[in-house]
Amino acid sequence: MTSRVVRTALIVLLLTGLALLMTQMVAVWLLIFAAILIAVLIRAVADPIHRSGVPETPAVLIAVAGILALLGLVGWMFGSVLGEQFGQLAQRLPGAATDVRDWLARQPFGSGIASTTPDLQTVAGRALTFAFGAVGAITNLVLVLIGAIYLALDPSLYVRGVELLFPRANGPRVVAALNASGNALRKYLLGQLFTMVFVGTLVGIGVAIVGVPSAAALGVIVGLANFVPLIGPFIGAVPGILLAFSVSPETALWAAVVYFIAQQVEGNVLTPIVQRYAVSIPPAVLIFALAGLGGLFGVIGVLVAAPLAVVLYTLVAMLWSRDTLGHDIGVPGQDRRAGDD
Repeated sequence: MTSRVVRTALIVLLLTGLALLMTQMVAVWLLIFAAILIAVLIRAVADPIHRSGVPETPAVLIAVAGILALLGLVGWMFGSVLGEQFGQLAQRLPGAATDVRDWLARQPFGSGIASTTPDLQTVAGRALTFAFGAVGAITNLVLVLIGAIYLALDPSLYVRGVELLFPRANGPRVVAALNASGNALRKYLLGQLFTMVFVGTLVGIGVAIVGVPSAAALGVIVGLANFVPLIGPFIGAVPGILLAFSVSPETALWAAVVYFIAQQVEGNVLTPIVQRYAVSIPPAVLIFALAGLGGLFGVIGVLVAAPLAVVLYTLVAMLWSRDTLGHDIGVPGQDRRAGDD
């Protein structure tokens, strides 16, 4: 009896220690998940090459080389233009923000708003501090890229490792759920990539037409911001509207119209089409994921919140709602089929 109590107490202490260790390694888990995201994109390029008859490892290496070559080509074609426009943007934005504050202060309704508007110099200083902190994290970026390549080379190896953490009888269900979550994540990322390119191009052309300077840089900003659903489009629109205001209030109004039209096209036309072939996650799930991970981990948490929500939503739908509770529901990224593993 005594030995059983001691063994139970040791198991409880071990589990408690593991739980505390896991909470202390949150940053590591985020880096691992970032590597998984890149690995999923690499496999999305490598799988068609592999299906054409190329062995798996060369197919992954070809995919990595192709992605790097594409990025290098884009940088060679547009790097100098974008670099110049981003430099101009950095010079003009502080003055544009000051113009907005002064204009608001002159309006009967805007004096209170102007007094509570944060000083862009302070915001810029914080951004620079964050940027220099990011420079210190170059090692983490290299680790993520190398880890992503290894994950992409043989994902089944790591899936089998996770399978061994569960009882043998549950192994096939766990593997099926991991494969389903990987498929859902790939479709989500490809859908987001398509949306980002479309919205960025549309905004870049639109703000150029209405006369906003550095239009290509603004298109890149709003395209990247669209990686974060729901709140990203609003954040991405702020620099363009501020810069347009430095031209004239009328230009700022037209720029706001451009952003509004682009987001309406994205939300009402493009997203429903993409979701037919990608993944649809309830907006409330995304909102709480953004709020929770953003509050806990800041910018990094916001960036990974939506992809992580896709993975967790898929695992819960498949392992709990469908396989455990027996509900006839579909799995994100898959056709709606009842009762299959």
